[in-house]
Amino acid sequence: MNLKKTLMTLLQIGVTLLLLWLLFHDPVKRHQMIEALHTANLAWLIPGFICFGLVLVVGSIRWQLLMRVQGITLNWFRVWQLVMIGMFFNLCLPGGVGGDLIKVFFAMREAPKSKSGVLLSIVVDRATGMFALILVSIGVFVYFHTELMALPMIRPFLITVGIIFGGFIGLITVGLIIDRFHLANRLPAKMPGHAAIIDIARAFSVYARSWQAVVAATALSLLLNLFIFGAAIFAAFAFVGNPGAAAMTSVIPIVNTISSLPISLAGIGVREGLFALMLNSLYGTPKELATLISLTGFSLAVVWGLIGGVIYMTYRPGDGGTASLGAMESQLEEIEHQIESEEAA
Repeated sequence: MNLKKTLMTLLQIGVTLLLLWLLFHDPVKRHQMIEALHTANLAWLIPGFICFGLVLVVGSIRWQLLMRVQGITLNWFRVWQLVMIGMFFNLCLPGGVGGDLIKVFFAMREAPKSKSGVLLSIVVDRATGMFALILVSIGVFVYFHTELMALPMIRPFLITVGIIFGGFIGLITVGLIIDRFHLANRLPAKMPGHAAIIDIARAFSVYARSWQAVVAATALSLLLNLFIFGAAIFAAFAFVGNPGAAAMTSVIPIVNTISSLPISLAGIGVREGLFALMLNSLYGTPKELATLISLTGFSLAVVWGLIGGVIYMTYRPGDGGTASLGAMESQLEEIEHQIESEEAA
């Protein structure tokens, strides 16, 4: 791990610990959370757990579909195993790409002749997921516009989400222009986001001929978001005094988008703080209850991540052997350089 990544990890750990201390240092609030747990109907967590499992199932179908465009024909169960392993490492590794690094590396081992295809498939997989989130967020904002705009303190969060979405659309637009006018060889090598832009440009070039698959992947992403909402809503239903499905729906896109930034480890603390602030400000939900709802929803992801850890311990790559994280990063960098060379040519 280089110095930059080490400092980033230490910063994430520090932010996570600080946020957790702010959330739990008050003994009165801790007591109220314990009381809420005593009166909770944990049976609601069963459909929540199923919903989150369906998120992983749909995600596996989406990635498998996009890999098939590249001529990679991994069976669905193998793809699901890789997604589950990625889920485990998303919880264990700092930053938001840890799980993607692992599952792409193992997918390359399953399809050693299509390594660049595997990398491009995950680029489009993430792009369709983000595009679907934008569509869902726009729909939620239009429906709950009055509530969300009523409080000035909520507007900075809406602006933050807008900046994130705008950055994504800008990146996609630049990639499209580079692909259309073959400008890859003119980009400065030290340009911020150089590798990501080249990957997107190359993905446009490859997947433009299979736009039906991209549309299908986006539709699957919309379905995946439905299950994400369901998992969080069912987690809320477990507690007496929960704000209800509509209230949860209005804040989930904002919370999920902002907490996906690499501010803390796996979004811990950021997500809980946002839920507490927004549900309390908009609907009067006690902050300790909103925090508990958030932690309960996250616990569903943790359980699935632990199942992914068990799968990782029993998983055997198609070519056998193991590798360190450094070796995985090095191989992915080699593939990215190959993609850059192909795009420039």
